[in-house]
Amino acid sequence: MPNKPDIDAATIRGKLQQYGFSETAAETYLAVVERGSATASTVAEAAGVSTSYVYDVCDDLAADGFVTVEDHRTPTEIRAVDPADAFGRLKSDLDTLESAVTARYQQHTGEEDTFEVVKSRPTMDKRLESHIDAADSEVVLQLPAQRLPTVADALKRARDRDVLVLLSLNGDPNHGPRGALKTSPEGDADGIASVVRSGLAGGPSLLAADQRRGFVSPATLLSWDHDETRAIAFRQHDVASVLVGSYLGNYWPIGEELLVARPPSLPVTYRMFRPIVFAVTLQLRAGNDVAVDLYARRVGTDDSFETISGTVVDVRQNLVSPVNSDFGFENSLIVDTGSERISVGGVDAFLEDYECKQATVRPT
Repeated sequence: MPNKPDIDAATIRGKLQQYGFSETAAETYLAVVERGSATASTVAEAAGVSTSYVYDVCDDLAADGFVTVEDHRTPTEIRAVDPADAFGRLKSDLDTLESAVTARYQQHTGEEDTFEVVKSRPTMDKRLESHIDAADSEVVLQLPAQRLPTVADALKRARDRDVLVLLSLNGDPNHGPRGALKTSPEGDADGIASVVRSGLAGGPSLLAADQRRGFVSPATLLSWDHDETRAIAFRQHDVASVLVGSYLGNYWPIGEELLVARPPSLPVTYRMFRPIVFAVTLQLRAGNDVAVDLYARRVGTDDSFETISGTVVDVRQNLVSPVNSDFGFENSLIVDTGSERISVGGVDAFLEDYECKQATVRPT
């Protein structure tokens, strides 16, 4: 397994304090960890506190599962619990807390199961910009080429936030995709999308931002020959997920690849998986070896998510040409952890060995 970068003691103490350790508890805990096990007087001397205070602090640390206090021995021995076990419990608690808080958040923000019929082009333009501006990780967008200038600024802001932008421009006889790119306000197509492909003339317009919100409509709503068609705007994960899967499987492969942006600077961290696959693919094609720190668990289990690190040895993807996935939504990494090679997909993966909810890509 690749070595992780060294972190100095002061940084570790600071991180421990962020997670509820007092300054003294952090000092005491590190004094135990650095020795594996030690007497209370040795820990007290190393941490710069009184022996009696060490007993109080270590009783609290023992209750939280970070140390064991062997007071049946003379003198009392304090032993560090394997950090993988101690912090594994903490991560499990954080996962449980995250799920509970997320459920309450979605319950009160109306993010789920919201649908709206949109009748006018100006309203649709506002929805486009607001959804793109709200994206943290990914924007999937298909629209008529002549409409690119209306969203170019929002797309540039998304790219400035390191959001993955997959853009299809549906052509027409008067204004094709290449022309739209050349006449975009920024004059720099690299700044508005990660990948741009040409699309079918007359193809539907659609948007999915972070697989949470978006819209779908006939092409005519956003084209010059606007008629009485309507769009459906939504805030619903399941709908967005199906929409993106259908788009990547059916529309994305059809067109010509017009642009691929430069590889993102490393290290980079994403909560969604396709941006990670995109970053890794470009780095590997540039001849760079990369490692990943994955917050993942085995597929089909209720195991706790845990950090798994390794070197990426292969990628399966259809985001950039040449593609090597067997179907549209297959995007996965093959990672050598040092003890085995595993396949990793995104949340709810079913083909791979592991599903991943967050990952960091870094140089080896």
